[in-house]
Amino acid sequence: MTRTYIHRLHGRHALLESALAQELRRPSPDAATLAAIKKRKLQLKDRLRALETSLARPQLTSI
Repeated sequence: MTRTYIHRLHGRHALLESALAQELRRPSPDAATLAAIKKRKLQLKDRLRALETSLARPQLTSI
């Protein structure tokens, strides 16, 4: 995975954050919609954390 891919995932996370805020601004936010957005956000955050951790870890090469 490249840093560009991680950057795109951060962009998707920001879009989900915007969608969540927009839904919360509605007079009667839909609970199912909120739950779905939060679930996708959490899945994306977990994927980002795993990718960023793997990039931060030094790569071992066999000689």
